[in-house]
Amino acid sequence: MQGDEAAGPLLRPGRREILVWWGPRVLFVVGAVVLVVESSRGVPLTELYLALGFFGLCSAVFVVRQLTLGHERGPGAKTPRWLLWAAGLLSTAGLVVLGVHWAGVDGDALPLVGSVLLLLGLGWFVEAWRGAGPGRPRKALLLWGAALCALTAVTAVVAAILLPKAKGSLFLGLLVALGVALFVALPLGLNALSEWGVRRLRRRNSAAGPGAGVGLAGALGIAGTVLAVLAVAWLGYRDWVLASVLLATALVLLLAIVSATHADVALVLAALCLLAAAPPEHSDPQLLDPAGGRRVLVAIGDSYMSGEGASSYFAGTDDGGHNECRRSPSAYAVGLATENRLFDRVLFLACSGARTYNVIAKSDASFLRVQEGEPGSQIDQLKKQASAFRPALVIVALGGNDAGFAILGEACIAPGDCEQQKPVFTGNLPKVRQDLTATFRSLRKALPAGVPIVAVPYPQPLATAGQCSGVALTKPERDFIHGFVDEVDKTVQDAATDAHAGIAYLAEMKDSLATHRLQLCQRRKGEAGINFVDIASVNGLAAQRFSPGKWIHNSLHPNERGHRAMRDTFTAWLTTHRELLKQRAPTAQEAAAGQNPAAPEPECSMIKNSGNPHCQDRIRAWELDQTRGRWPWLLLVLLGLGVLWAASVAVFSLLP
Repeated sequence: MQGDEAAGPLLRPGRREILVWWGPRVLFVVGAVVLVVESSRGVPLTELYLALGFFGLCSAVFVVRQLTLGHERGPGAKTPRWLLWAAGLLSTAGLVVLGVHWAGVDGDALPLVGSVLLLLGLGWFVEAWRGAGPGRPRKALLLWGAALCALTAVTAVVAAILLPKAKGSLFLGLLVALGVALFVALPLGLNALSEWGVRRLRRRNSAAGPGAGVGLAGALGIAGTVLAVLAVAWLGYRDWVLASVLLATALVLLLAIVSATHADVALVLAALCLLAAAPPEHSDPQLLDPAGGRRVLVAIGDSYMSGEGASSYFAGTDDGGHNECRRSPSAYAVGLATENRLFDRVLFLACSGARTYNVIAKSDASFLRVQEGEPGSQIDQLKKQASAFRPALVIVALGGNDAGFAILGEACIAPGDCEQQKPVFTGNLPKVRQDLTATFRSLRKALPAGVPIVAVPYPQPLATAGQCSGVALTKPERDFIHGFVDEVDKTVQDAATDAHAGIAYLAEMKDSLATHRLQLCQRRKGEAGINFVDIASVNGLAAQRFSPGKWIHNSLHPNERGHRAMRDTFTAWLTTHRELLKQRAPTAQEAAAGQNPAAPEPECSMIKNSGNPHCQDRIRAWELDQTRGRWPWLLLVLLGLGVLWAASVAVFSLLP
């Protein structure tokens, strides 16, 4: 009995140590497992956010324990071997899982699981590294940190020089090297330099004595951090949302790295899981089956008709690498049946990225390409279902991709004045007119006699305002975009006339966003009817969801508010043109009587492998030249990040 009583007090500290040391760590790992599992399962957003909140709570407990109790080792204490073994095991397991995935083994969750294991392993390795020999500003930390940061800089410079012209295995090798440098070498180097800086400043603070206050370095660090927070708030207030988010992310990540906690691991892990999580999907409603419908609307065209820019899409139409038509239930064509009840069924054929050669019938095409995941061109799909119903109306929004809308958006967001490249885009418009005319005639031939067709122009995305806060475009660039959209809309109208197919032109759609005050530069970006830069992942395989090229597909497209405005404009126009649904349209023979206007050969082609230089290659080369010419700004940004890092080091050196 006495032995038990004597053993009791000796056991209690052990239990407390286990609880304090292992409890938060185990909780952190449990939270990570829950988040990874929920992200891999493709659960609804509500359930995913609950898992994210649980992980955030677990991470907060662990980080607070690390901040308040540190690594719980005295001066000269050795790093626990189990920590090094765990770090090595997790890192090795992560590399093996990633290797198995890249070797071709199926498993959609493998990239996420492998990345998380590797991240946790590196986090524990850094914890062991930074916790060794506390209290001494080891020179090894300085040397390792400087070497790793220098390696990252050299790799980035070499990649910037070689990547634009690299191909095949060299291109892949450069990407892998750049990824390792940015996501492994740089974080490790910053951690080493941070630990060295914090230890050095803490020794200086200790030498100054308890009455010395925060010191000059601490005061500057606090001032720098406060200024950064104020800059984030000011940018958000001025509607520079993306710049505000980027600055806030940089500040939080630097603070997390300097803190010597797992806060940086938690932030990156949460970001990985959010990117890996597929957006919500909607099952196809019955109204998308035209069979048996009495008033069937046929919607043909590109992303402005399919609804890209929305927050969710119909199942199977947002699969990266497979079908990326992105047909949305909030598209105005669907709303004409679900909300306004003008039609009872919709044959929804519009597909993001569609060009005339994706729409025209195979029998009428000199060049045809079926979009990935689609059973045929849009008109061929319509012809296959022609016996099941008679369309009440066909609406077409097409020509923007032929004219280079996507390339234009990329050029104008990149450094430099995209108005300088105006001839590249305007020079292709005669060819666009010719291809649209042929496509309109092909559509008329595919329809029963008397079915009306309406050509829908593109709404103007930008208001002609002198000042436009929050939109990273100069006044000449905004004027160029505004004028070019007008030219594309005029091209659509001319092609509808040239087709001699009795195609109506819905001119009012051009001003649909303007009349509802939803254009960019009319109000704050978050309230506009069109996205400026919108980041969203895709469905499909994880390799597609992790590809940065898939994250900005919603940019420069109407969102739900925009499509409601477009639907209201269409409804008002149709109300005053009800005779359209009754008038006789030209027959296929009459439509075939017209001749396509001859188009001059453009400087470059918007079609790859057409025999002419591809316009995108020309624009990319121009963008690269513009970026290289602005290297002083890059140095200024790097200097600003360095100041933020130094401020973070000074702030954390004040902690005990």
